[in-house]
Amino acid sequence: MKKFIVKSVLAVCITFCFLFYLDMMYEQKVSTGMAEVNVFNFVPHQIQLANVGSSHGQCDFNWDALANERGYQTFNFALTSQSFLYDYSLINMHKDDFADGSILFIPVSYFSFNEEATSPADQEAISVRYYRILSPEYNPDYSLYKDLVTVRFPILSAGDEIFELLKPPIVFPSLSENRKNITYAAEAGMAEEAAEAAGVGAADAAGSENAAMPADPAGEADAGAASPEEIYGAEMVQEFEAKGLARYQRHFENKEEYFEEDKKQLLIDLITLCKENNIVPVLITTPFTVYYNQYVPADFLYEFYTVINEIALEYGVSYYDYSHDERFQTNLKYFGDADHLNPDGAVYFTSLLTEEVAELKAYLEVH
Repeated sequence: MKKFIVKSVLAVCITFCFLFYLDMMYEQKVSTGMAEVNVFNFVPHQIQLANVGSSHGQCDFNWDALANERGYQTFNFALTSQSFLYDYSLINMHKDDFADGSILFIPVSYFSFNEEATSPADQEAISVRYYRILSPEYNPDYSLYKDLVTVRFPILSAGDEIFELLKPPIVFPSLSENRKNITYAAEAGMAEEAAEAAGVGAADAAGSENAAMPADPAGEADAGAASPEEIYGAEMVQEFEAKGLARYQRHFENKEEYFEEDKKQLLIDLITLCKENNIVPVLITTPFTVYYNQYVPADFLYEFYTVINEIALEYGVSYYDYSHDERFQTNLKYFGDADHLNPDGAVYFTSLLTEEVAELKAYLEVH
């Protein structure tokens, strides 16, 4: 009997070691979509300035100047399609990593009070990544089975991709590249259809998501002096129009309710969590191009601003709206697509916040 137990234990150990080895090889050769969460392995202590949010937070805030040149502890907690639920979960887990009186920007986008990702595949991909960055007690969707087969031992759910083990390792993109906006396959299809309607080649519309912007000969785009077509060219403007329609379709179509009560409560819970931990919450809507805004109905915007202002007033927080800011709306050199800033735009936008957000400006003056 003793020999049987020893052999059984040894077999289990060998099996786990073999699985661990296969997982190491598998993750070197297959892009699991987890590269963008690696930054969460380096959350600093005594965070002074930070943001949460979806891709609007991920792409539009760049704290490098304040961190590298002035020594502030900063962090970007945003991820593509991240909802208030996971904003709350991340801050709840890291609340002790914030310094007293620190500032947290909470982006509020047009889709924030419903779900940005509606397909089961997108929702599953979003859920799985938090198994890498949230402890089980903070993960609202935690399942031991999912943890084991998709995170701890992803080889168990590899399916046909197990044959990727026979291929050479892939090179994962750098963190800076991971900050670029992620376009879902479904959205790419919408962009192709919109591009055809706008008279732009589908390949051009899908392939230049983060194309470099041409230099603005006037330094700043001046709507009164020249049109976007004259500054950037008709082809680029048509491309942004196609992207704007695709983004609108993703965020607005096939949704029964735009303002769900549980999403409003989650924002309130996040604000309350911040205040209970001496973190100053600041609500903000990031810049969008006119090519995205043009599709958004006026009645939606009325309710959108009503909801935000009611929450801001009741819970004593500030709200800053840059969605229709004239410095950005037609200034395409700052955008990667119709509603995400590119790296240059993020630097410019964050620098503006240091001068225009009263809470941030006051904090920087005394710290």
